[in-house]
Amino acid sequence: MKCCNFLRTRPQKNTSLRLSSLLLSTTLLLLIGANSSHAAVIESVTEDIADARSREHSTSKGGSTCNKLENVTTFTNNNAHPIRAGKQAFLHWVNRCGERSELSMRRSVIGETYWYGWSMFIPSNWDNPSDDYDILAQWPIYPSVRKLACGAAGSYMIRSGDSISFRLQRQGTTSETECTRYTLANLSEVRGKWVDFVMQAKWTGNTDGFVKLWMKIGNEAYVQKVNYSGRTYWNGERSGPYFKMGLYKGDPNFSGAAPRYLYTDEYRLGDANAKFEDVAPPGSYSEPKPQPEAPQSTFEDFSSSASNFSVQSGGAWSVSNGKYLLTYANGGLSQAHNRNISVHKNILPESFVLKADASSTATSSSWDDFSIIFNYQDGNNYYYASFNESDNRHTNGIFRVVGGVSTQLANFNSTIQGGTTYNIRIEKTKDTIEVYRNGSLQATAKDTTFTGGRAGLGSYNNSATFDNFSIE
Repeated sequence: MKCCNFLRTRPQKNTSLRLSSLLLSTTLLLLIGANSSHAAVIESVTEDIADARSREHSTSKGGSTCNKLENVTTFTNNNAHPIRAGKQAFLHWVNRCGERSELSMRRSVIGETYWYGWSMFIPSNWDNPSDDYDILAQWPIYPSVRKLACGAAGSYMIRSGDSISFRLQRQGTTSETECTRYTLANLSEVRGKWVDFVMQAKWTGNTDGFVKLWMKIGNEAYVQKVNYSGRTYWNGERSGPYFKMGLYKGDPNFSGAAPRYLYTDEYRLGDANAKFEDVAPPGSYSEPKPQPEAPQSTFEDFSSSASNFSVQSGGAWSVSNGKYLLTYANGGLSQAHNRNISVHKNILPESFVLKADASSTATSSSWDDFSIIFNYQDGNNYYYASFNESDNRHTNGIFRVVGGVSTQLANFNSTIQGGTTYNIRIEKTKDTIEVYRNGSLQATAKDTTFTGGRAGLGSYNNSATFDNFSIE
């Protein structure tokens, strides 16, 4: 009986232990599985530059004397510094003898989806030299060096003139590279404020890629600035791009102001399981707004002023008798594109209809002209439709200006007469541009270089008159 009782009760104890062990193992496996499949944030640099994959400053051109990258608190070395969150931010400083001060993060995998979040602070005393640039963030290609349409080694964010823009470079449909520029803000809008960014991207040379970028200035709400679908990279590279934030100036002895400095903070990288709020800088999350469209009724009849326009270059601009007049046009600059430009303040949507009545002032020259400007990023990057009494490769057609170099995308088959007013209509639907004069189609072009930006008026070297400017 004792034997039998022992034999009956022993298996029950072992069964209980095995069940307990099985439950514990299953629980651990479930927890491990849950953690591995919901990684969400996979990299962060929020308090110490040592947490970044690498720090690019002291070994760059000019060494540690000309390139500085430091952790800073609210008050460091008798200097006050802005902190986005936590106890420290990161100071990026480059003197004229230097090249870069950047934090470099982990490499991505081609075909995978990622979320990026980070903050940037541009000091209130930053100026905007037109003869120089500041690269503020990069998604470089490594190690390949391709001939890229926008320069640099991949996609990047840049300050050029008074404009801050994002430039997306990727495998083209019929070419090795294509570049699209997205206007993000004017420098005057972001000086002296923390600016938060959130990006979601799938880096691929296939057509199922995408890039979405949101931006938040100071205490404002997030606004979507980029909503792109299509190729975003090249499948032939060893790895996807890696993120860099800070300040890149290029070769030493750069033009413009020096030394140059800014701050970054609160970097986070999320995988495909992450969400917007996982990477958004702390305290900054709010329901993001969709990409803004231009106001439904942008219309200027110049009945009293042109206060919504800002002169970018050349000539004397004034309002008289309900017209916007360009007089004393600048004809002395060397570039082959427009020497006289005034742009409207409103940002253009992806697709739009731009209209204006325009005439060139009749002179003894046979080259009297005027231009309608669109997707204006800065004085060296935009589209324009040129109307002229004569025709050559620099005028009378649809043009693209990139880096100060103009390229004709399409030519007009007929010319204008000085002193005659024409109704101009430009229809842009995604990458297709159509230009009409007095209701007649003059030319069509396809190009993906620019989106967003502003619309404006101008000329190569002639006085002109404009009226009834509208954007729909």
